[in-house]
Amino acid sequence: MLPLWFGVGEISASGCPCRPRVDLPLSRMIRSKFAITRLIIFPYMALLMLYFLMIGVGGGWLFFNVRAVESRMLIDQLLEDLNPLAERLSKVDSGDFVISANSPLDTHIRKVFADHPALRGVFLRDSEVGVEMKVTATGEISNRTAAPLSRYQSRTRMDLSAEKRLHAESDALFLLRFDLTSAQEKPVQLEFSFDRAALLTRVDKGLDSIRRAIVWFGLAGGVSIFVALVITLFAMRRTQQIESHFQEIYRRAAMTDIAAELVHDLRNPLMALRTNVKALLLSPDQTREIVDELDRDIMTLNDKLSGFLKLTRNHEDPFVPTDIGSLVQDVGRLAEPMVAEHGLTLQLDIADHLPRLQLQQLAMRDALLNVIINAAQSGQKQGAIEVQVRTGNNTIIFIVQDRGSGIAAKHLPHVFDAFFTTKSEGNGLGLAIVQRIVKAHHGKIHAGNREGGGVRVVMTLPLQKQEVPHWWKPLKKNFRT
Repeated sequence: MLPLWFGVGEISASGCPCRPRVDLPLSRMIRSKFAITRLIIFPYMALLMLYFLMIGVGGGWLFFNVRAVESRMLIDQLLEDLNPLAERLSKVDSGDFVISANSPLDTHIRKVFADHPALRGVFLRDSEVGVEMKVTATGEISNRTAAPLSRYQSRTRMDLSAEKRLHAESDALFLLRFDLTSAQEKPVQLEFSFDRAALLTRVDKGLDSIRRAIVWFGLAGGVSIFVALVITLFAMRRTQQIESHFQEIYRRAAMTDIAAELVHDLRNPLMALRTNVKALLLSPDQTREIVDELDRDIMTLNDKLSGFLKLTRNHEDPFVPTDIGSLVQDVGRLAEPMVAEHGLTLQLDIADHLPRLQLQQLAMRDALLNVIINAAQSGQKQGAIEVQVRTGNNTIIFIVQDRGSGIAAKHLPHVFDAFFTTKSEGNGLGLAIVQRIVKAHHGKIHAGNREGGGVRVVMTLPLQKQEVPHWWKPLKKNFRT
């Protein structure tokens, strides 16, 4: 005989009054399970990466903007210092461009060289003559004739601003050019060449404090996030240690409520046993009938006790690779006789090429069998109980549906509660056990009414078993009382 410890008929609708239901509110209040990697470490690491990304982007934006300001200030200072020379040359005739030693123009240019150590050369040109003054390797300033403006090829891109050219160009010399008009209304070009590395060094000195501030603020923020992570992990561990004590207290309180309800349910079978035992003495001629009644009462007690043990016992069966199609066909063979007792058939619709799944085989078989038997006892008069198995989004989906009486709307939220039943027979533990088995496989279960009548129960299991991280096992052990 197939043991029916899992109970039957929990979701069938009937006119019988519902039994008192144990809501177990306390056991449900404290059920938080911290997934450290998913809920703590990953978010903090993501926050840390986002922080450094923002510091990098924001710091880079700040750095380049400050560098542009520093470069603009440097260029403005150079232009301000060089502008008097340009104004003076705009008043000189082109014939005076030949710079003689100790002349006022020569003296002025040499003073500009002295004021700007980064200056390497000064070029003065019009359409007829050109003059060049350069700093030699010995530090002397030479004076020689250069190509006139008509034959001069510009070495500088003038489509960029001076501060951008300072960083964009790669030449050793940085050029500043003044386009002037001489006293004779002729075009004149005054060009200054500076040591680019020396100018960039001056700009970088102004950026050192910004660079250090970005680095130190970034490191300080990163350390702060890391310290917050450590504090969170410590606080979480302490919280879980406290929580484990409360969970144990509430678990025992919940088990006390369940045990009290079980004792209440056992009183009627025990009274029936006592009555039948006494009847053996009073009516020995009815021994056969009384023994049959005793057997039924004992089986009722066995069902209730087995269901209670199954509900409260941890599922420690090993997870093994399982052929889903073979498992469902095996459940179908076991359920078919009981389905046939109600004048129904069993229709299996199993998808092809189902992947093997890590399951607790016996527990999952019992869960499917329980749901199918509930469907058979749903009040359906004819036709088939439909069982479908297919793949979803990285899941395996089991669907059991019937065309019975359905579930009253007020009962739908409670069909998976322990000891809840709408039948005069049955212990109300069947679907509670099924739900626990499904959750042990990290799956979900849902029951609802179908259009046109009947009930549809859907169980969804993930294709990949969620492994517990190796570092979590000793941590979890410390949390237990």
